[in-house]
Amino acid sequence: MSATSNTKARHYATLASQIRQLNANLGESQVQFALLAEHLDAMRRFSAANAAQFMAVSRLLDVELQGVSAEQVEAAQGGER
Repeated sequence: MSATSNTKARHYATLASQIRQLNANLGESQVQFALLAEHLDAMRRFSAANAAQFMAVSRLLDVELQGVSAEQVEAAQGGER
C-alpha cells in the first residue's frame, strides 16, 4: 500500500505542477492577447491615416493630370491653327 500511496502522491504532485504551469501559461497568454489588441488598434489608426494620405494624394494627382490634359489639348489646338 505504501508504494501505491507514494505513486499516487507523485502523480498528484506532477499534476499540481502541470496545473501551475498551465495557469502561468494562461496568464502569459492573457498578457499577450492584451498586447495584441493594443497593436491591432494602433494598426487600425495607422491604416486610417495612411488611407487618408492616399486619398489626398490621389485627389491632387487627379487635379494635376486634368491640368496637364487641358494644356495638351490647348497646345494641340494651337498647333493646328
